[in-house]
Amino acid sequence: MSASENQHHHHHHHKKDGASLFKQKSLRAIERNKLIQKWLFRFLCILAVVLFVIMVAVYML
Repeated sequence: MSASENQHHHHHHHKKDGASLFKQKSLRAIERNKLIQKWLFRFLCILAVVLFVIMVAVYML
């Protein structure tokens, strides 16, 4: 394979087909969902702690 053929072959891969676009979108959706789940978990943990502190404070009064 000559250098010009190799360059042409490499250039051909810049155009994405439907399958690779779908795969990329799926991977991005999975990453986004993981991030949302992580932050939702943190938020719910903080909420649980806050509610527990309020409950203890009310009980102590």
